[in-house]
Amino acid sequence: MDSLTPVCNSSAPVFSSLGYCIPIAQPVTSDSTGKYYNIGIVDYTQQMHSQLYDQNSNDLHPTKLRGYVDQNPNAQPTYTTDGGVTSSVAPSYLGPIIVAQHDTPAIVTYENLLTAPFFLPVDTTYMGLTVMGMAQSPNRTAVHLHGGFTPWISDGTPFQWFTASGDTMQPNVRGPSYVQVPGMSDPGAGKWTAYYTNDQSARFMFYHDHAVGTTRLNVYAGMAAGYLITDSQEQSLYGTVLPNNAANNGGLGIPLIIQDKTFVPSSGDITANDPSWNDNPDWGTQGDLWLAHVYKANQDDSGTPDPKGRWDNGKWVYPPVQDPLPKPSISGVAEANMDTPVVNGVAYPYLQVAPRRYRFRILNAANDRHVNLQLYYEGNTPITTSPLPSGQTYVGDADLTRPGPPILQIGNEGGFLPVPVEMNNPPTQWGGVPTSTTMPTPYTLWMAPAERADIVIDFSNIPTGTRLILYNDAPSPAPMGDPRLDYYTGDLDQTASGGAPATLPGKGPNTRTIMEFRVVGTGGETIDYPTFVTDMTNALATIYPATQPPAIVPPGTFVSTRDTKVGGYANQIKSLNEDFDDYGRLKQNLGTFAQHLNNQGINVSGFAYVDPPTEIATKGQTQVWTIANNTGDVHPIHFHLVNVQVVARTDWANNPVPVDPNELGWKETVRMLPGTNTTVAMKFSLPTVPFITPSSIRLLDPTMAESSVNRWHNFGSEYVWHCHMLEHEEHDMMRVIEVYQTSISPENFLLLQQ
Repeated sequence: MDSLTPVCNSSAPVFSSLGYCIPIAQPVTSDSTGKYYNIGIVDYTQQMHSQLYDQNSNDLHPTKLRGYVDQNPNAQPTYTTDGGVTSSVAPSYLGPIIVAQHDTPAIVTYENLLTAPFFLPVDTTYMGLTVMGMAQSPNRTAVHLHGGFTPWISDGTPFQWFTASGDTMQPNVRGPSYVQVPGMSDPGAGKWTAYYTNDQSARFMFYHDHAVGTTRLNVYAGMAAGYLITDSQEQSLYGTVLPNNAANNGGLGIPLIIQDKTFVPSSGDITANDPSWNDNPDWGTQGDLWLAHVYKANQDDSGTPDPKGRWDNGKWVYPPVQDPLPKPSISGVAEANMDTPVVNGVAYPYLQVAPRRYRFRILNAANDRHVNLQLYYEGNTPITTSPLPSGQTYVGDADLTRPGPPILQIGNEGGFLPVPVEMNNPPTQWGGVPTSTTMPTPYTLWMAPAERADIVIDFSNIPTGTRLILYNDAPSPAPMGDPRLDYYTGDLDQTASGGAPATLPGKGPNTRTIMEFRVVGTGGETIDYPTFVTDMTNALATIYPATQPPAIVPPGTFVSTRDTKVGGYANQIKSLNEDFDDYGRLKQNLGTFAQHLNNQGINVSGFAYVDPPTEIATKGQTQVWTIANNTGDVHPIHFHLVNVQVVARTDWANNPVPVDPNELGWKETVRMLPGTNTTVAMKFSLPTVPFITPSSIRLLDPTMAESSVNRWHNFGSEYVWHCHMLEHEEHDMMRVIEVYQTSISPENFLLLQQ
């Protein structure tokens, strides 16, 4: 195992055993208007495990990645990217982290430097990658500050993409929603400037790619990084209930950014299992990232069942898709659940901790995989074929009979919780009988993609020399799962059904072992844990009402499936749905319950991203939505612009499904359970900025020619809501939210603009 990549938290940073740290972005200038940053977007390589080797030698093989890099010339010495671009600071996976202050704007100029051929499979049938028969550059990018309260022109929605000045297909092209910050000069070719207000309480956010057609690819390739807002209320907790030593980055905590990857195996293995991979010279070799690129259907085109299939073929469902097109040879897939957990860019890392408290800021940044996090002592059954150092016999697996210390959650993506939530005392394995009084759920810390958890773990009473495992047993896809996607020591050989061979002790793939904590004997503290929990409870009771708005609907309100009003507000009904595209591939969508005829000749709900908007609000308006999940998956629905109150859940028999204790307060990514209605409340405030924000005016579908159906439309302030399982989001589970300054209709407002 290799050590976790730490944050570069000083002028003499500590590096991981692989030689990396995650940098903190440095502003190039600061004044009364805010802090100004320059961040590049580049291809680069980084070693993600010490046993990823080159296929032609025994040398280490750094993995091909793309991501963000601080361009401050005073940060570090210059380096040259794989594409030959010279930049001022070496990129590091998941960096640079931007640490912002409440109410101090951050103005970030991003420069797209992506010019080399993409090293992952690109499906050109996805929206935006073919426009009126012409291929589009896959090296476009749009940058979204996930969770940010930003003007729409800086939100990084899918059509706000831009290409590099040196792009070989489309140099310096800007998407139809690209808008520069009013009053600021054009940043130049291949660049885009975003204005982030930071008018929010302390919280952990992240910025990531959001370009139409390539979001899932770019994020998987590494285009995501942390963004922290801190404030005086949070800082008042440092040194009291929040540890503020150097190991905890002065109080900000340690980021644990969890993803899953699959790495290209040896040339012989890839030829045997994915023969078309080697036909594409731009794709990676052994040790690089692998991504599914064949839509493996449960039935072939003749209707013969395929035991290695993953998703239905629309040609052979009832009623069938009418006249489906031939499936592309390079295809997107319905979900991409990988076989190797990666934390802070390291596969199966370990972190040395002293016997003291630690604050961890956890983000599930996986494309599609959910996690149910628990903490156990590590098992120590001997591995006779691979003895471990110092005579230890640890195997890298959790001993499920020996729970580790409690996990105390104090915040989520909306900031601090109203009360701390204790879990892992004892842990609840997925689907088990609830055992916790404070988290009475059939899981412990369930995190869907894009959810965050601000937690504290007290190691002060854990003996020195102990090792613990951060363990996951969430099924993929949630909630039912496919056993071929659950990798653990001693699992079955599933090669006959298209899965992996059995996992051997101490080896991968293993999606249940996320990382290891090693308790070392220095830098400890003495903690009375019950007193600490009481102190944290009292602290949050003061800070929460001082930093968060009051609830829109009284907490605990029951919402019936037939309620037309909730808390005095009209109850708008939305739906999540499954469908098939014109190639017969499974896809997801969302929208209202309005019906339309699909390609199977049946009436269905839900709309495409480019259909006329149905989610419309005016500035300052409060709305309540009840979202019915008509699919078999749990969908993490993310709302741009707003934080929402999770009011209630109700199953379709009209029985209440309790809101989880760690969902109280405010969220912007909410799990929608199958066969369940989830009610959320939100207020559509718009940020205050020192300029006049123009309206978004574009064709409904910018990838098609103007027509009587595809008309120009005024979106006002254009935001989106979508599933944050990225394969779902991009195909086609996303819709526009348009927010207007006034109640003038969009059509009349467009005439006024003209």
